[in-house]
Amino acid sequence: MRATHLPNCGYKLILLGLICFAPWSSLTNAQSAITSPNAAVSADTLAVYSEMSRSSAITTSLKKADEVIVDFEIKTTEKWCSVRLPSHREKLGYVQCGGLARKTNLADSTPANHGGMGNADTSPPSSKRAVKDLAVAKPPVSAVNGYVAIYATVVREDAIDIGKLADLESAARGGSPAAMSRAALGHYAAGNFELSRNSLDEAVEQYQAAVAFADRDTGVLLPCLSSLAYVHLIRGEYGEALGSLERARKVAPQSVVVARLSGWAYYGLDRMTEASTEWKRAQKIQPNSEIGAALEKAERDQETEAEFRQAQTGHFSLHYQGNATPQLSAEILRTLEGDFSSLQSQLKFAPSEPIGVVLYTQETFRDITRAPGWAGALNDGRIRVPIRGLNTVNDELSRVLKHELTHSFLRQRTLGRCPTWLQEGLAQWMEGRRSNMYAAALVATYNQGTYIHLRQLEGSWNRFPGRAAEFAYAWSLATVESIIADSGMYGLERFFAHFANDATVEAALQEALQVNYADLERRTVDYLGQTYLPN
Repeated sequence: MRATHLPNCGYKLILLGLICFAPWSSLTNAQSAITSPNAAVSADTLAVYSEMSRSSAITTSLKKADEVIVDFEIKTTEKWCSVRLPSHREKLGYVQCGGLARKTNLADSTPANHGGMGNADTSPPSSKRAVKDLAVAKPPVSAVNGYVAIYATVVREDAIDIGKLADLESAARGGSPAAMSRAALGHYAAGNFELSRNSLDEAVEQYQAAVAFADRDTGVLLPCLSSLAYVHLIRGEYGEALGSLERARKVAPQSVVVARLSGWAYYGLDRMTEASTEWKRAQKIQPNSEIGAALEKAERDQETEAEFRQAQTGHFSLHYQGNATPQLSAEILRTLEGDFSSLQSQLKFAPSEPIGVVLYTQETFRDITRAPGWAGALNDGRIRVPIRGLNTVNDELSRVLKHELTHSFLRQRTLGRCPTWLQEGLAQWMEGRRSNMYAAALVATYNQGTYIHLRQLEGSWNRFPGRAAEFAYAWSLATVESIIADSGMYGLERFFAHFANDATVEAALQEALQVNYADLERRTVDYLGQTYLPN
């Protein structure tokens, strides 16, 4: 996502907290994707204010034990929490954080079991963080035909027993259907183990071997094909995912898992009609809120884009409204193709499937994306850009396009695990922005201890107030700029490589660059001072 221009006071309004009457000095927490209550009122009554001030209007009040969602906390002279009710998307108002008791929210941290093929996952827990796969639900592990017992023999002491797999394969060479099913389950178990470790290349190899042995056992073949398709999906290999899913559909035409995954594959290929068809099929079989939301979004896109024109290149599928001329669309595609080559060279990586790009009027952009007011463009898997009466690609639009395309590269390069501060910092750096304008304010804010810590900028910024978002963009750019100055693009490549297996972003940072967040923040400030604030 790219921010538009911001208030006249500029970054000093946000960063210093003392200039231009900025009403806050430190954003201490930000959560935007929360869907279940994460706090309850601990006071007998708790006033809800329209602004972060006791002198503002009281809009309502909450009573003890009322549950709310806290989206973020902001510290001025007091600590305020922005709250909303669990059944509402819109903010209720601001309350004094001291009147709330925070609670652990398992519903937001534990993935749901979406059903469809046998029992829940029986593989042992892993200490490593699961692949962040957006809304694509991992197929539940099938426990058919003695899977649990075979898993226990193939995976022992947190490792795959290669000898046991070889024994299962040897027995299967005789052609016995039972022996072939056991060999398939052995590789399926090994694939599940590799997936739990986020070792995706190895998981693909194991699932492919499982599919080869499961050819005559549809009960085993279906989960093997579905799991193989899932890994292709989270790696952005949508065409390959569809190949496995089309075969799986022949095995089980009414599988809800196959329908859901097929919808995501078509969505990734920018084929909204087919995506909607699959998700409608899935909802008829077994309704699911996440798929329902995805279907609503796809149908909204379909309706809006029904009269859109289309254009395509090897790497992009463009949809645009009639007020964007064919000449402008062709120029945009040429610009994006040039950016694609540039990013591929710098990042040593490229997405494997065409990237969807949609051009809107400003009004349609707001209606469709529902993006925060400070957002000037959006990338939610498709690059969405409002075109404001342009008939050529000017410098500003060129920067926007490269910024959003960088997000597409990073999403696939890191399998969706890239923290927002790195996403936005590198996207700004790639579009040509540097920190010279904001160095003094950033250094002053750090020295005052009123800055936002990078750990608090890992997740979505969609619910950030405009001023907090402005700070987040400036701080993220400075951080990425300092990393590149210190270790070049090679340092970022090492950082990306560790996302797959390290438990946290900070652990990946420590392994790749030998710094923790506190070190990196200090280095960033030192870099800003040495580069832009010489004595």
